[in-house]
Amino acid sequence: MSPVASLPRAEGARRSTRARRVRLAAVAVACVGWACEGPPPPPPSDPELRAELGIPDDVAIHRVDLSGRGELTRVLPAVTEARPGDVVQFVVLDNRVHLLRFAEDRIAGPRLEFLRETSQDRPPPLVERGARLVLTFEGAPQGSYHFRIEGNGAPVAGEIRVTAP
Repeated sequence: MSPVASLPRAEGARRSTRARRVRLAAVAVACVGWACEGPPPPPPSDPELRAELGIPDDVAIHRVDLSGRGELTRVLPAVTEARPGDVVQFVVLDNRVHLLRFAEDRIAGPRLEFLRETSQDRPPPLVERGARLVLTFEGAPQGSYHFRIEGNGAPVAGEIRVTAP
């Protein structure tokens, strides 16, 4: 018989609880130490896209996945936080048509002008699995860029928030 099995039930339960507390304390210390002393996380990236388009290493590449089934359309994440200069990539994960349309009635003056001047206000439809749309926010005014995804399923709203650097 093992030594633990021969202990009275109460003693074994105390050891088990004590061991659990020690493990939880160690995890908490590790998490606090990482949060306080660790380096900031690197910007989001996509090495293949970075190489293909020659995007500098210091530019963040955010990814938004598009998918759906039946009448359901998914945009994940629905809200993307970006900084001026960042790139946002929309990627199709299914075999459906997805069309991104900016909500011009919700995007005021300089932000709408930016989209128009950079020819990003009316992107082409994404029509196959793996298709991607890459938008750049180099020189973009801060604020919300509301959009909707239309296609085979019900339209779904999303937002890109360009915040201060």
